[in-house]
Amino acid sequence: MPELPDLEAIRSTLNVRIAGVRIDSVEILQPIIIRQPSLSEFRSTLTGNTFLSLTKRGKFLLFTLKSAHILAIHLMLSGKLQYCDPSERRKPRTCLIFGLGNGKQLRYFDSKLMGKMYLVEKGKLDMIPRWNQMGPDALDNEVTLEVFQKRIQRHSGQIKNILLNDTFLAGIGNAYADEILFAAGIYPYCLRKSLSVSEIEILYRAMRSVLEESIHIVSERMGEDVSLEIRDFLQVHRKGGEPCPQCGSPISEIKANHRITNFCRNCQVEK
Repeated sequence: MPELPDLEAIRSTLNVRIAGVRIDSVEILQPIIIRQPSLSEFRSTLTGNTFLSLTKRGKFLLFTLKSAHILAIHLMLSGKLQYCDPSERRKPRTCLIFGLGNGKQLRYFDSKLMGKMYLVEKGKLDMIPRWNQMGPDALDNEVTLEVFQKRIQRHSGQIKNILLNDTFLAGIGNAYADEILFAAGIYPYCLRKSLSVSEIEILYRAMRSVLEESIHIVSERMGEDVSLEIRDFLQVHRKGGEPCPQCGSPISEIKANHRITNFCRNCQVEK
């Protein structure tokens, strides 16, 4: 699933390519991904419209349009965007194709057909389910150490589950939760109430440094191919059995509830 660094890289890459570009055509191949409005209204509103800018919140990409609408896309587990020439071969499960006025196409493909698209008027993003329940983005300027400390006190349970909870902070998924906890030296299954004030500060610093550094790496390596998922540079996630980059011990891997958690038992000691 694309997470904050992936989405920020996609946002910055596409923003300079589609801002001010007209949408000449809209081809809907898999209607299931369009949650609102109706297909006819979706197509008629977008055809002839113009992309103005691309922003993000949490795991949503937000395309602002000249008509004062916003196209909100949640890629979910397997959704991907593709910016390409019309002659390029379509990916399997291509769901939607925007024909652009600059001669390019913006495509959406999704092997699991789990992605969601919402076209809403500007100022009405709260029509999207659970929109108002989302916390601020993990790297939002308003998320100072003090704000982080206050927000985390509202949540109980295992610390990894809290990082994944978008009512706490938005944009962190399974991969980067593992990376943040490894950088902080915190056991993923420890309870939040067991963490000291200094450990919570370490967690905050680790979150910011891991996400900021990852944005730089992903953006640099992605180039124009926004469909790429670049994760090989991660320290522990999906590295089960490999040596820990800090101490050399085998990285642990636990599979539970359809989720893989990777960590080092030596560097992230259980309390």
